Amino acid sequence: MPFTTITDSVFGQVFICQFPFTSGAFSKPRPVLALFDLQQDVVICRITSVIRNGPLDVTLKDWTLSGLAKPSVARLDRLVTAEKTILGRRLGCLSAVDEASVRVVWNQHMRL
Repeated sequence: MPFTTITDSVFGQVFICQFPFTSGAFSKPRPVLALFDLQQDVVICRITSVIRNGPLDVTLKDWTLSGLAKPSVARLDRLVTAEKTILGRRLGCLSAVDEASVRVVWNQHMRL
């Protein structure tokens, strides 16, 4: 079933996870945003404190409510499908405002 909107119950939760660099050679623990629950797996995107302004970057306005230590950006162009077992500590959840922002950007840019 293709995903055209973000509706899964895991959506909006923020975790610490070993997120791989795009080269695949290394990973580092970083905050991630859960997007889709795929039963044993989850689709996550990277969260960074390096402020970016690309079309798939979503500035998190309520970053403290999400359990983040610094102003942050969810990078919807940095996606990984991972086993749920590699998700570490849960930091928190996005606010309703930030959830809505992520949905808008996803639905504008990620349609097949």
